Amino acid sequence: MAELLQTERTYVKDLETCIKSFLHEMNSSATVPSPIQSKEEVIFGNMEEIYEFHNSMFLKELEKYETMPEDVGHCFVTWAQKFDMYVKYCKNKPESNSMLVQHGGSFFEELQKKHKVEHPIAAYLIKPVQRITKYQLLLKDLQSCCEEGQGEIKDGLEVMLNVPKKANDAMHLSLLDGCDVSLDKLGEVILQDTFHVWDPKQIIRKGRERHIFLFELYLLFSKEVKDSSGKAKYLYKNKLMTSELGVTEHIEGDECKFAVWTGRAPISDYRIVLKAANLDGKQTWVKKLREVIQETYFSTALPLSMPKSPAKMKSGSQRSSRDLEDSMSLDESVENLDRGSLASFGSGNTTDSDKVG
Repeated sequence: MAELLQTERTYVKDLETCIKSFLHEMNSSATVPSPIQSKEEVIFGNMEEIYEFHNSMFLKELEKYETMPEDVGHCFVTWAQKFDMYVKYCKNKPESNSMLVQHGGSFFEELQKKHKVEHPIAAYLIKPVQRITKYQLLLKDLQSCCEEGQGEIKDGLEVMLNVPKKANDAMHLSLLDGCDVSLDKLGEVILQDTFHVWDPKQIIRKGRERHIFLFELYLLFSKEVKDSSGKAKYLYKNKLMTSELGVTEHIEGDECKFAVWTGRAPISDYRIVLKAANLDGKQTWVKKLREVIQETYFSTALPLSMPKSPAKMKSGSQRSSRDLEDSMSLDESVENLDRGSLASFGSGNTTDSDKVG
């Protein structure tokens, strides 16, 4: 607990140093290079908002638990929504880095010398990103040494594990370019990662590298490219509606491969094969895909109290009312995402194996 408080005070002081020595000087200086004039929000993101939260609220709250470390998890749960401000900060970070490297180097070096600041500006701008991951380590340490309050600390740890994931997802999503649907209509990002992909229309049998986003409503495929300055972005390629999606867990010949498909059966001519970096990654995606398929399917189906007439099913759903009845008999328990094994999901739109390689 002592380390948590000590590092929190140091963190608040570092944010204050960055704001006073760099941000405020940039606001008032007459020598700001023209490419970064009025670009404070791009370079510093919402650092001031983060500083105000920690300096005025969170540090004071943590101090209340100095003699009750077993209860400190409650502090993180209480302020969980406030930590979403880090998602905004991290989403902006790639653009901040790019602008700083291209246009701000010498200007901020001069400010560092002027104020005798210990570290360059980049070291301070990375502090919020480092802090959200540091909380995880500190809470894990507390969990291992506190016999009481395990539940509270675990809840706090779950909050802080979720923040970096949301921030990382937001950073990758910010690089997506050319999507034909507004991002706010795609739903929440559930998973995103890079795969080797084999398309059914593909003549050359070598897998293509694709960065894939799983949203609540769509599975979206993109291609990573770099511009002349080396900045990466994801070019939109295509998407599949999760309400029409099926998944095949096993592809013969490679334990890291699985397939997604649309239609009534996983016919090889109409499926897309994906290869994950490792088996754990594959299992995570298959399990989460099955959860999303089930959730989106039920959300497009009729309420259970109404007659199950295929004619009244929402257009776009390719399953019959019989499929819905079969799905409702499934075991609804789903294993925790952190566990390696897959929960069984035996609906008509998921298959466990496929002997066509």
